[in-house]
Amino acid sequence: MYLNVLMILPRVAQQNILNCRSISGSRCCYQNLESKYSESQKVKILNVINDDSQTLSRFDIAKSRLKKFKQWKTSNGQVKTLSDLPLIEGFTDKTAKKLCDSILNGPTEEVEQISNKIKGQILHPNLKESTIKDCKTVLTVYISVNSVCWTLINKNDYEVVEWQYYGIDYPEGKKIQITDIFDIAWRITQRLPVADIYVMKAEATTLRAAGSDPNNPKVLAVNLQKAQMVSMIVALINARGHRSDDDDGKLKQIVYFLRPTLPYRLHGTLVGNERVSTDQTVEMLLQESSGKSTGNKHVYVPEEGKNMFRTQNELQKDMLGHCLLLSLTFMDLCVYKNKERIAKLIKRTS
Repeated sequence: MYLNVLMILPRVAQQNILNCRSISGSRCCYQNLESKYSESQKVKILNVINDDSQTLSRFDIAKSRLKKFKQWKTSNGQVKTLSDLPLIEGFTDKTAKKLCDSILNGPTEEVEQISNKIKGQILHPNLKESTIKDCKTVLTVYISVNSVCWTLINKNDYEVVEWQYYGIDYPEGKKIQITDIFDIAWRITQRLPVADIYVMKAEATTLRAAGSDPNNPKVLAVNLQKAQMVSMIVALINARGHRSDDDDGKLKQIVYFLRPTLPYRLHGTLVGNERVSTDQTVEMLLQESSGKSTGNKHVYVPEEGKNMFRTQNELQKDMLGHCLLLSLTFMDLCVYKNKERIAKLIKRTS
């Protein structure tokens, strides 16, 4: 009998060691999982997880896992940190991350149903979910004849990390050649910060002017010059983002074009068919931007950005405003898929 006990004890000790290693490994995995999300994102995830099971069932979680989760909550109470997840039977690092990501992205079916109510294509080319998921920064570039503005946004916490105005100086006393336009496009592109996704407004497909004199030679020349510059900047940005080690040898498009009327309709800067100044609209947004929001409900602009905007002249403010509104429209409709913003846009365009 004593011999049997002695033989069993090492097996028990070995099993306990394996169990400890398993728990330690799980905790390590989920500590890594926690480090993947910002504090505001973790708060949002935990709020949803600790809500009722009906709410959680709308996200990416299997029914069997949801049942185990309910049982665990009954016995242990609310989940306090994401590192509690390995204690729940059936969860792995992969399944937990899928659940967390789906909570941050919102219920897929519901968002898609609302988005489908927006008439026509709003973005070209189409933006893949995998691209949104892998994206960390978005740079919006707003180009006019005499200036270029850009807004760089951090996707994780919806913060404006750079917001700039750049005036274009054309060579004086001579006719502008295609090489001059390329020099300008090159200088602009060199100033632009690097991002994962670039956004511009979709340009008109014709060079003709609006109004009573659509074939005005001067207007046609200016529109052609702008179209050439936009094309060059797009080409330079895409080339800058191209990696020579891409397997298929195809150029990956990283510049997306948003329907130009959407920012005006969403933010109320379009009266009939006429655009109005963006000053007041942007100023209201800046006043509301007192801190980072839970769930990326609104943008956060640091004091430095606010002060920069307020010290510009009226024309510069208007260009910076157009750029910011274009950027926010893209983030709300295409990245965060904000249900309230989408519903507001549908109401204003119906």
